[in-house]
Amino acid sequence: MKIKNDFINKILVLLTGNSLAQLIIIVSSPILTRIYKPADFGVFSAYTSLLAILLSFASLCLEKAIPLEKNHKNTIHIMYISMFTIGVVCILNMSFSFFNLSLFQLYGIKTSMMNDLLLSSGLLFAGIYQVLIFWMVKEDKFKGITHSKLLQSISNVISQFSLISVNHITPGMGLIAGDMIGRGISLAYIWRCYLKQMHWPKVDYRRIGYLLKKYEKFAKYSTWSTFLSSLSMQIIFLLLMRLYGPEVTGYFSMASKTIGLPITLVGASISTVFYAEVVKSIKNEPGRVLKLYRSIITKLAMAGIPSLILLGWIAPGLFGFVFGEEWSVSGEYVRLMSFMFLCQVIVVPVSQILYIVNKQQTQLLWDVSRLLLSTIGVLVIFTLGGSAETAILYYSICMGASYYFLALLGYRAIHSIDREDNLKK
Repeated sequence: MKIKNDFINKILVLLTGNSLAQLIIIVSSPILTRIYKPADFGVFSAYTSLLAILLSFASLCLEKAIPLEKNHKNTIHIMYISMFTIGVVCILNMSFSFFNLSLFQLYGIKTSMMNDLLLSSGLLFAGIYQVLIFWMVKEDKFKGITHSKLLQSISNVISQFSLISVNHITPGMGLIAGDMIGRGISLAYIWRCYLKQMHWPKVDYRRIGYLLKKYEKFAKYSTWSTFLSSLSMQIIFLLLMRLYGPEVTGYFSMASKTIGLPITLVGASISTVFYAEVVKSIKNEPGRVLKLYRSIITKLAMAGIPSLILLGWIAPGLFGFVFGEEWSVSGEYVRLMSFMFLCQVIVVPVSQILYIVNKQQTQLLWDVSRLLLSTIGVLVIFTLGGSAETAILYYSICMGASYYFLALLGYRAIHSIDREDNLKK
């Protein structure tokens, strides 16, 4: 009972902080949608899409090994490796701009070196922050995580309001710069409050070699899997931008952000604690992990189904009222994406399970399949003259079905470990 209460308390701490952080963004959105245009949000979605894709592989996924490592010096050296590789990716991204090349061009966006600088800075801040979050999970510093996310949301919103004047330089720059500043401030908070006085050993290159060998599966399989997972989530922004234009992408981005971010934050709150609990129990108490896995999925389904049905019904009118009449289109997109959102609510909190049980190859195969099905389907719909609405509906169905199969794969993996454990006993 004590373990269960501790698990719930940790989730509540994260949920409270993350909910407040998300509430700040939601409250500010009706004002931002009236001072920025849909095309600005389209460009901003390209930035966040590129950031998510780069972030998925910049650290080689080695930060996932931080909660698994018991030796302090090993933990710090994993952080060293992750931060170094993040820095390399940032430098490479900036170097492209000196040759008039930019990742923004993939989205058909005319950009400047400033946007590439903001992207590299945002990646540096977000990447290091991600590494430190896994360290904080290892140390059970969940309140620190919530405080940092709350600070990020506040500084993000204030910056985006303040930087509307720089938006004339290039569309969406105010939104992009505000996001980058928010990430930088939250990182500075964690560093000052939790890491400034921590012991940082000198770099031991032999230890680095040992750790790269020890956790090579994270670099070999998890990096590709995480990259493809992120790409399958972000590819829709690239496709919509290239095939249907920035305005459609802006409407889709608003729908995705307004509904998807709360789902992600709630899911991440549960997932963070679930990850820590599974790491502690999977070897000695797989039956407990299986029970926890089923319990989370069942309870989230019971809460998510009625909520998403109601949301799909009222979304068009709600978006038009809150964000302005032209944004009712985003509400229509929410209705089309309801199935995907529902599956995200249920599965995202336990979606890391295949990494923890050492099934990286299975995860990689799942990610490849999801990416191919979603991308090829949208391209076929456009080629046949289908509308953006048809493409979005297909994407929703494809993503929702993939989450269902991921949950099934996770259940089978834990059940297999539990069965082996019972046979040993």
